[in-house]
Amino acid sequence: MRLPAYVRATKRAGGDVAYYWELPPWARPIRDVDGKLAPAVREGRRHTLVNTSLGTDLASAIAKAEALNEALTQWRTGEGGANLVKGTVAWLFAWYRDQERFKKNVAKTRNDYRKLMDMLAAFETKAGSPPLGQRMANKVDAGVADKLYRKLRERGERQATYAMQVCRLVWTWAARHHRATGVKENPFAGMGLKSTAAKGNRATTRAEYDLYRTTAREMGFQSMATAAALSFECCQRVWDAFGFEDAEGEERRGIEWSGYEPGKQIALVQSKTGNAVVLPLAINVAGESVRLYPDLEDELARTPRTADVIVVEERSGKKYKERRVSSVHRAICEKAGLPKTMTFTGFRHGGITEVGSVSADVRPISGHATLDVTRIYNKATADKAREIAVARRAHITALGADLSENGSEHVE
Repeated sequence: MRLPAYVRATKRAGGDVAYYWELPPWARPIRDVDGKLAPAVREGRRHTLVNTSLGTDLASAIAKAEALNEALTQWRTGEGGANLVKGTVAWLFAWYRDQERFKKNVAKTRNDYRKLMDMLAAFETKAGSPPLGQRMANKVDAGVADKLYRKLRERGERQATYAMQVCRLVWTWAARHHRATGVKENPFAGMGLKSTAAKGNRATTRAEYDLYRTTAREMGFQSMATAAALSFECCQRVWDAFGFEDAEGEERRGIEWSGYEPGKQIALVQSKTGNAVVLPLAINVAGESVRLYPDLEDELARTPRTADVIVVEERSGKKYKERRVSSVHRAICEKAGLPKTMTFTGFRHGGITEVGSVSADVRPISGHATLDVTRIYNKATADKAREIAVARRAHITALGADLSENGSEHVE
């Protein structure tokens, strides 16, 4: 017999079968910024469901499971805002998530926004007071916004800033549609927020990048050396270099061999922005081909073509999982004596920093979107990318000469 959703059967030592109902991943408790487990939240509403033993009687187990699933469904019904009081903050968040403006974002951005909105809807600005989600959105003024920001900063500057930025987006759109939302002003505008947190991912230097790749190869992780090269040289985001599956199960393809022409070009697609980027890999000087990204192409030459995507794990021949990347990356850093603060994201930051030292406009390499993206800009991308690559190679050559004269760069 087909068991209800979220039920598993386990054969016990005595031979009988026991049934268990377990919360699905999206409904399980999550860790807050302090590392403590907190109930999952939807539209400011917590549920009280827990993993439950259903016993050994099949009929009884099915009945209990169906009741638990019904309770879970009722908790989820607030997703579209049908059971929310119109005009409240929780209702406004649900309304915004139903807008095309929200839906057009990539899955990771939607998931990040959704988590923040749920956290804010359940947030109590004062002990014993109703959560923010139950307040009327048009009654949230500058004083409330400032107080919310102060309280969130106790948890961390980064999260507080991001939360206020999301609120600013929501209230701006709500004020534009004030007849539907009742919101006429944006209390989250003009808060003087920092665009970036005080502490973030540090940019990896070229010396650290070189040492990392050498160590990765010595440890048998050519794939990690190649991924680092794609991130540093091509300024690729981590999930594009590895082709991770995102939070909603939509798979990112990663960078494919079919887009790579040795000595000519490599084709990339920025999954966050959708921007296509084609990097030229060589230029012709006096009839000879000069490589612009020799370190990248050296890593690609060492990488076996065992799948459609370039980066796959040696032990399985399949794409990496995020947790595996984290553990292998940390092992490589420890072996190489590299800083504990060195994240894989730092390779992209390092590459962009290097590009920034030779060009004010990093977009043709990084794939960043701008406020005034046009078709004309897209046509100029390839030529601009070539100019940047030439200048970057000259910068690296000059840097190498300086290091040779003054001694090796110290890696902290």
